[in-house]
Amino acid sequence: MKFLKLRFFKKPIALLGFALVPMLLSVLPAMSQEVLKPISPRFTPDPQVYVGKAGGDLSLSEIATNKANGKCEGGAIAAPNFILTTEKDFGFLSLKVSGDRVVSILVKGPDGIYCRTGKDPELSGAWMAGKYQIWLGTASGGRGDYKLSISETSQ
Repeated sequence: MKFLKLRFFKKPIALLGFALVPMLLSVLPAMSQEVLKPISPRFTPDPQVYVGKAGGDLSLSEIATNKANGKCEGGAIAAPNFILTTEKDFGFLSLKVSGDRVVSILVKGPDGIYCRTGKDPELSGAWMAGKYQIWLGTASGGRGDYKLSISETSQ
């Protein structure tokens, strides 16, 4: 008798599990965020390289609140893809993103909001110490692969 009861509940539980998987997978991109190890001048390895999926449903221009220095096209997820802390000022630091489509990089930091869109957009120059939020989006909508390189040299 116990065997029959257990067998009776297995199918509904399994179906409920399969029904929840797409819902959970759709929530994960909106919550994805990686806090990077803080960096200082002469960090190693140089470059630091990160890969993942760019894009989302939220307009980058909304995230930038129309105060961005540079062109900001496309969409991203609500939470930043990365949070980078620079422990000291950098005379030169470069963030370059490349992907399988036109991508955008948006950075909000202590000295402003910067955005670039293109095949291999780059934000480089002097960076002050502080916390930077980094969003990676796709200009054409949808999701696409990216590679983000952080370096103290021109890439």
